[in-house]
Amino acid sequence: MSRRTHRTHLPQVQAHETRLDDLDDTSLTLPPAGLVLGSGQAGALVVRLFRSDPVRICVVSRGQLAQLVAYRAIAVGAHVTVVTDAVAAWGRLVSAVPRGPAWLTVLPTGARVSATGSVARPSLVIDATRDHQALPRWEQGDWQTFVSVQTDLEPTDEQRLRSSDLLIAQRVEPAAADVARRGFGLARDRASWLTQMPSDVVAVAAAGQLAFGQLGLSGMEQRLFGGR
Repeated sequence: MSRRTHRTHLPQVQAHETRLDDLDDTSLTLPPAGLVLGSGQAGALVVRLFRSDPVRICVVSRGQLAQLVAYRAIAVGAHVTVVTDAVAAWGRLVSAVPRGPAWLTVLPTGARVSATGSVARPSLVIDATRDHQALPRWEQGDWQTFVSVQTDLEPTDEQRLRSSDLLIAQRVEPAAADVARRGFGLARDRASWLTQMPSDVVAVAAAGQLAFGQLGLSGMEQRLFGGR
């Protein structure tokens, strides 16, 4: 499937030279509202996670980046649905979510996703399964963001990246960085930084754009995700 041509809400990244020592101080220039992923000397790394049109995101991490995104999405008022091969791995996050309205639903692989989104309460669907078929594109609605979670990128993932709006990633191997470069049309020298990021730095890529920010975990996030 080809990349969608409607790109009016994609982040704009200022062009600049980056040294390895400065990676944790780089940031995106984005609209003021959104989900904060990280920070640097130039400001916050903010992603407009929810929009009136459906959004597709690929998260690549061997850690708990997807759970951190889910936690922060709940904090901005979203309902999060997770479909996963490992339900128990989300147990600590489930226990940390406030009681009351259903903020977080964790489903086993094969379960049908029935969540819908609205401007007042957007929907985040996280697919942490091996086959990444939890929510086909034609079933995704407005104010709903779909996150496909992977631990790595293979050459066969390039086409799927081309149909995604954003990539959110922690440090990857050179082969995976090259897949990301081709999938999002990134400059080769910029994409090489994906292989050299410190463990507390996150990268966000859009079409032809790439920027970095340092993850800043709150006390609760440290307890939930730190060192695991």
